[in-house]
Amino acid sequence: MKRLLIFTVFTAIAASAQAQNTTYGGGNAPYVLDGGYNSDYSPGGTVVLADGSVSLSNNATYEHGNTLLQNSGGWTSSNSLDLFLAAGSNTISGTVAPLFFNTQFNIGAGNTMAITNTQGINIAGNLQFSNGITTTVRSSAQTGALHFAAGATYTNGTTDAQHVDGYVSKSGTTAFIFPVGSATDIRTLAITAPAAIAEISTAWFTGNPGTVTDPSDGSTHSITTVAAPLVSVSEAGFWDWVPVSGSDDGIAVTVSIPDIGGFASASDLRLAGWNGSQWIDLSGNATATGNTEGSILSGTIPVGGNITAIAIGSLSTPLPVQFSAFAVKAEGCAVRIAWSTAMEQNNDYFQVERSADGRLFKEIARVAGAVNSHETREYTANDAHPLKGLGYYRVQQVDRDGKRSSTAVQSAYTSCNGDGEIKVFPTATKDVVQVLLPAGYESAVVDLVNTLGQKMAVPIEGGNLSYRIHVDQLASAMYLIRVRKGTALHCYKVIREN
Repeated sequence: MKRLLIFTVFTAIAASAQAQNTTYGGGNAPYVLDGGYNSDYSPGGTVVLADGSVSLSNNATYEHGNTLLQNSGGWTSSNSLDLFLAAGSNTISGTVAPLFFNTQFNIGAGNTMAITNTQGINIAGNLQFSNGITTTVRSSAQTGALHFAAGATYTNGTTDAQHVDGYVSKSGTTAFIFPVGSATDIRTLAITAPAAIAEISTAWFTGNPGTVTDPSDGSTHSITTVAAPLVSVSEAGFWDWVPVSGSDDGIAVTVSIPDIGGFASASDLRLAGWNGSQWIDLSGNATATGNTEGSILSGTIPVGGNITAIAIGSLSTPLPVQFSAFAVKAEGCAVRIAWSTAMEQNNDYFQVERSADGRLFKEIARVAGAVNSHETREYTANDAHPLKGLGYYRVQQVDRDGKRSSTAVQSAYTSCNGDGEIKVFPTATKDVVQVLLPAGYESAVVDLVNTLGQKMAVPIEGGNLSYRIHVDQLASAMYLIRVRKGTALHCYKVIREN
């Protein structure tokens, strides 16, 4: 096979920053990589000018060893790999969308890949998410998206720690799960195969659809403007729904919802679609698997309709209390329970409950409600004598006429036996390991290594005496949690399960 390798590097030195770029264009020849491998570690990034071009073919690999790819010319990959390896936050900018085939965002867990290119980026093969959050320009619903061509796929990218904060679009005639969400939460939207070639773009927006502007039509959608049988629409958020091309008639949609236990029961939930003037029922019947975080809700885009947004509707008025936050935290030998409400109607009191197994709960405290309120209100309660080890908590709201609603269940671990032990649990998990340190270990260093002693780049939350180590992005294997305090070293085995 004839392999043509033309490589021209133009070094641009800014007078102030003295940063060296790999620049294509500006009188330089196009860069063609036919079956080869190029490692680009220019410290100032890679810049393709309007008259420049890069072409990859025949299983070529372009290794992006810097944190910037700025494309305003042509970047075309055919059966080749763009490998982003610069650890830390990366940016893909410019005014022309690069056309990638296979792509890996291998820049480290927790690191952002910011797609600020005004035309987004195109994926024709497979995109592997090996980073943290990927962002796109939210004000550009169609052009600025992460575009997946017909037949294109992705790997990973469907967790709270790893997804797209912004727009994702998909072309073709196949089913697809859009890995979209906010900066902190995954809110996937899945579609069945369109009847004919179509392109759909979507993004999740947190907040009241009646006050948060929908970028694709530049307006808000009142949650009180509903068509029967809908009675209300949740303030939790909405998915912008953009049929870029082709028809969305008859496409079935399934979404992953936030915790809306304070909004409606699962049997009353319906997928709602904004048709330009009001919210209509897309479900037709009860399709929700629950009303807690991660439950799914389904519906179908009507034939001949004009749906521009998708939200969570209900056949009933909102429950008397809308919980806006709920947290449980061990503090020494006690547990602090805190919650807040966004709205209260005819609310009598809150019942704080505890359980040893997460199923059977007993009341441990009672806090008076505000009766009626449309402002955020915060409440706390303390469990001065918690269960030893792991305890489960929830808060139930009790209306004056006896109606109830509940928060989700959260847990806290306490140990007050004075033995100064380090607690690591669970020792086999798919997602999070918690580490609790005794008094005197405030300055200890906590990390995770593999069996070869190599430190793993995983998110570690907390500090002081309590840590949460996220292992959900690791391969299934045994690892070691190391706790170092001065010259003392403690190691604990944990298993990342399938």
